[in-house]
Amino acid sequence: MSTTGRATGVVLFGAVVCGTTGTALTALAPQASALTAAAMRLLVGGATLGALAVATGRRPAELFAHRGPLAAGAVAVALYQVCFFTGTTRTGVALATVIALGSAPVFSGLINATLLRRPPSARWAAGTTLAVIGVALIARSQPSARTDLVGILAALAAGIGWATYAMIGQQRIRAGLDSTTCMAALFTGGAVLSAPLLLTGDVSWTTTRNGIALSLYLGIFTIGVVYTCFGWGLRQLPAHTTVTLTLAEPMTAAILAATVLHQDIGATGWLGVVLVAFALLVTASRSDSAAHPATEPRPRSRAGVPT
Repeated sequence: MSTTGRATGVVLFGAVVCGTTGTALTALAPQASALTAAAMRLLVGGATLGALAVATGRRPAELFAHRGPLAAGAVAVALYQVCFFTGTTRTGVALATVIALGSAPVFSGLINATLLRRPPSARWAAGTTLAVIGVALIARSQPSARTDLVGILAALAAGIGWATYAMIGQQRIRAGLDSTTCMAALFTGGAVLSAPLLLTGDVSWTTTRNGIALSLYLGIFTIGVVYTCFGWGLRQLPAHTTVTLTLAEPMTAAILAATVLHQDIGATGWLGVVLVAFALLVTASRSDSAAHPATEPRPRSRAGVPT
């Protein structure tokens, strides 16, 4: 299998694992607040990524030259985590995940147009329109008690956060920073910013058996494993291709919400999910993808990273 094919498979695997986040929270510790769950996830996840970076022979001194962008990326990571969990709590797993992950390519296009001065294409505009229709169908399929405005806005804010730190991570990796080290810095910084939430919120759920299991699962798997996969994908694939592949996450979340959590999204909701997936596949696809490969200067072979 080619390097591109392996990278695609790695990112898809990470997206599927990440799609279990909301279901795990609901099934294992429904009493956990969104904010403390996000903070615990970052705390364990940041430590996991940091340990992986050290184990592969990376040194913290490498981060110094990238400190400004990485600090901004850490803020975006904290924003994503807190807003995503708030969205799942207030609107349900399927809707919040589709909005958060589904809107990220759209926000990526806007960031690209405003900061990099590259106006969106007609393909992007068409995809955006279809995505809005798809999200509207999903929202319509939900019970009125779950279509919470604050939750929807929180999920959109999560999409902005994901688009921002994905862009920053891509730029730092292109500048020569090791992908695992980059992800470790972003998520450790996000964990530090989110730590005060553990002091102000109710963390009694973290002392229960299910709470401990949830904290370890979310941190080790849905951050440690997932963002190692995404970081490696960003080394091998264009950024917009990586973002497109992460649409496997809301698809996974919607399936789990319907089959495991028994959240009824109905035929209209499923149609909306399919439409959003198709629309953002169109949005994130660019004809010049092959002309602008996202590559990182290849470091020495190291354990824990696909070769």
